[in-house]
Amino acid sequence: MPDQPGLIHAGWIWDANAWVFCEILASLVGYEFDDLDWQAVGTALPNTDDERAELWYSYPLIGTKGTLEVTLAQAVGGSEVSVEVRGEADDALRACIALVCDLAARYEMSR
Repeated sequence: MPDQPGLIHAGWIWDANAWVFCEILASLVGYEFDDLDWQAVGTALPNTDDERAELWYSYPLIGTKGTLEVTLAQAVGGSEVSVEVRGEADDALRACIALVCDLAARYEMSR
């Protein structure tokens, strides 16, 4: 997906980590990501395609400490999910988001 204004981080994560990834991002901005949020993201994710920009799915995380927009797309035929996180972030938040993405790409995470 092409870069857009406000891009904080872009990368990929394992699809099994998508829920935890979203929960952690939400917590960074003071938003409680719950089952209904996951239902929206989890239902949309299988219909995405990281090779077609128009098929990426975006979800807002509007919290008490800020707002992030997480955009995800499944790698067709793979178990990876491409992710982009947008919003306003200081250096500390930017580093936390990069760390969360790195962990979700390297390790199996569970709730």
